[in-house]
Amino acid sequence: MDVKNVFATNLNKYMKLKGKSRTDISNALKVSYFTVTDWVNGKKYPRMDKVEKLAQYFGIRISDLICIV
Repeated sequence: MDVKNVFATNLNKYMKLKGKSRTDISNALKVSYFTVTDWVNGKKYPRMDKVEKLAQYFGIRISDLICIV
């Protein structure tokens, strides 16, 4: 599994656990809905500053998003 798919799997997991939508994330991080969609679908990998913001948003560690669990 490549890094984009690992990230996408973990992002989807935390979105479900926290009840957050793509719109919620795009608004909170001030990125486009389509960018979040690319992350969720494993098409793109976010810059590290966005990974940090996502971890803060979900109240988790960065490693929870980027490592295989």
